[in-house]
Amino acid sequence: MVLRNSRNIVLTTRTGIRNGYQALRKRVWESYGANVVISTADITTEEGVKQLLNEANELGPVSTIFNLAVVLKDALFENQTEEDFKASAGPKSIATALLDKYSRIMCPKLKHFVIFSSVSCGRGNAGQTNYGMSNSVMERICEIRHSEGLPALAVEWGAVGEVGLVADMAEDNQEVVIGGTLQQKIGNCLEILDDLLTQKKHPIVSSMVVAEKRASSSNAGTIVDTVINILGLRDLKTISLHSTLAELGMDSMMAVEIKQTLERQFEVFLTPQDIRSMTFAKLQEIGSSDDKEKKANVEPKSISQVPEVGLRYLIRAVGEESSAYNSVMRMPSLCENGSVIEQPTTKLHTLFVIPGLEGISSMMEPLSKNLDMQVLCLQYDIVGTSTTIEEMAASHYTVSKSFNCLI
Repeated sequence: MVLRNSRNIVLTTRTGIRNGYQALRKRVWESYGANVVISTADITTEEGVKQLLNEANELGPVSTIFNLAVVLKDALFENQTEEDFKASAGPKSIATALLDKYSRIMCPKLKHFVIFSSVSCGRGNAGQTNYGMSNSVMERICEIRHSEGLPALAVEWGAVGEVGLVADMAEDNQEVVIGGTLQQKIGNCLEILDDLLTQKKHPIVSSMVVAEKRASSSNAGTIVDTVINILGLRDLKTISLHSTLAELGMDSMMAVEIKQTLERQFEVFLTPQDIRSMTFAKLQEIGSSDDKEKKANVEPKSISQVPEVGLRYLIRAVGEESSAYNSVMRMPSLCENGSVIEQPTTKLHTLFVIPGLEGISSMMEPLSKNLDMQVLCLQYDIVGTSTTIEEMAASHYTVSKSFNCLI
């Protein structure tokens, strides 16, 4: 920005300048004639955002806003807390919402409104539900701004090398493969950003460097070879067989890929906790036992040998054929028993639910039985004529509005 003749720059940080390198960079920028102001305004509050924009407007009209903030509170979803979500959302989604609100009023000459998102939002990343949600909220804000003709751009970056979180975690400047992507050089990021800022068609864009695998996982052969390939390791002989995959550099994106690959190709089903504590010694045991099973003559399973959990799921998914013709089903809840309905009661608060790909209400019963309200399931009517998502949504909306319920 300084090299492109930006002469007034306001940087906001919760802690101010923390080390000599940051102070040096500020002096270098100022040597080019730039006026660099460090603000400690709390942009997670309305007063803080107004203070920041007032400080910027004192230097001149605000033309560009960047939100590059990031706070990581990684944990599996079952271990996430409300505080973890608040910590991640504060400098990202909450700050972006406030910057959007007040820049509309205080920055009439704004040309760029840019937020840095992450591929963990676009692709999903186990252990980063809160982080992905915060990025997703920022992207939705950008989409709304773009639809209203306001400047907006969200960039989903992959792993960035040389500076930032990934660089801080890397050891000895090693090139690490993270979730199938390599660290993108900061110089290349800036070149890409130049192109992204000039295009106005797409409010959500992404940039990453995809790692070239030594062999596709489908041709990797054994379970051990497959996991080595995903982790980007060169030789099993150079590592300890009793070190866990987490200790060998597995991140949450790799864990998801390993879990899905083992299930899809080897029919090995492990929990996320099992994968984090997995070692190559255990993988070799699993692989050898799997080979023995393949060599053995396995008799076809009778229906009595089908796992009970799978059988229950099949029965629940099939449901009752007669009810599949009803577009609305009253679900069992803490308030009432489920039944086919002509007209629901108007005395209870009502929750409309839509099933997944199965399209039938029976899949929603475990949820509805724990809700203290009237639950109505909008089924996919098998005799209907809806062929697109838009037509299905319109049909469901019409049906839901036909009931005079407390929603």
